[in-house]
Amino acid sequence: MIRGQTTKLKDEFRCLSPDCSGPLCVSVSLRFLTVVATLLFLCASASAHHGNSAYDEQARVPVKGTVTEFVWTNPHAQIYLDVKDKNGTIVNWGIETNSPGILTRAGWTKRSLKPGDEVTIILCPAKNGAPVAYIGSGDPGTKVIFSDGRELDFKDRTAQ
Repeated sequence: MIRGQTTKLKDEFRCLSPDCSGPLCVSVSLRFLTVVATLLFLCASASAHHGNSAYDEQARVPVKGTVTEFVWTNPHAQIYLDVKDKNGTIVNWGIETNSPGILTRAGWTKRSLKPGDEVTIILCPAKNGAPVAYIGSGDPGTKVIFSDGRELDFKDRTAQ
């Protein structure tokens, strides 16, 4: 390397701070900024994922209908239900629930709900009136009641 090129390279990596000199300062600063940015990104993602602010968690509303689909997948299982509204029109509801792991501990399986099952679901409805809702272990009183009286709730059956 030619002497002028070495000096130029050092100047490119020099910090603006008067008490910092050379590439080590830049390397540490970049590493610190990368860690901070990564943590902020991960924290924001986790916070966004776990919010239930779209649902009225104080309300418990019974909705009666026919299961059209039960999706057993992470991060949250989904129940789809055809419900007749007060005008007799069929409205398809989407109901979010816990993860398969939590549901399994509560006694659910991927075959717990089948298309055609007639159920009443006690749920936390959307605040905006849309046909979406939440049921799960974080909201006591939410459950699925079959037409024969059987119930699926969210109590952990593995807890001692």
